[in-house]
Amino acid sequence: MQLVPLGPLTPAITQAAIAGDRGALRHVFAHLMEWLPAAARRLYGNNLDPEELCQDTFTVVVRRIDSLGEAAKLDYWVMGILRRVAADHLKKERRRPRVLVADIELASALSQEPPMPGSERRSPETDAWRKQAVAIGERILVDLDPDAREAFILHLEGWSQTEIAGMTDSPRGTVASRLRRANRHVREASLALGLRADSDTIEEEVGR
Repeated sequence: MQLVPLGPLTPAITQAAIAGDRGALRHVFAHLMEWLPAAARRLYGNNLDPEELCQDTFTVVVRRIDSLGEAAKLDYWVMGILRRVAADHLKKERRRPRVLVADIELASALSQEPPMPGSERRSPETDAWRKQAVAIGERILVDLDPDAREAFILHLEGWSQTEIAGMTDSPRGTVASRLRRANRHVREASLALGLRADSDTIEEEVGR
């Protein structure tokens, strides 16, 4: 799905989409396309087709956007839809989710090494770094249980413990425990690989 950015999404535009304005709904979709595909890829890219997940999520959004109570909760509401859509797909395929670490931001969050080349342009050096970063990330997360892994990824996406608890229908204390478990696993696995784990973000969140 290709959508032209239409400028910042305001509560008024979201409210218009909730009321049935098709132009406002297209604006909402353009906003969602800025972050939803990356979130789908990070969470489910090794098990499911992120593009298909987004398309199915958008279908639900179109059908149910009038049930969104508050415009400010749009992203939270859509993330919940994405999770339910993915759960339905995984149930059909009878597979447990395993995160594919397929982007630079996540791989960098898991470990500070190897260093990112100074240029962001594609080159043999940056391609090699990307492959190495993905391999490192996958090695670190492969043995982490699915619940802790999901909480870890959602946290890196910027969601708070309270928001993650709502999305996963889990007590906030359970989410905090999962993040601590993920934090400990990432640190220990990174050290075992001779790397320095960058887990400060999780440490700061746990306990809030």
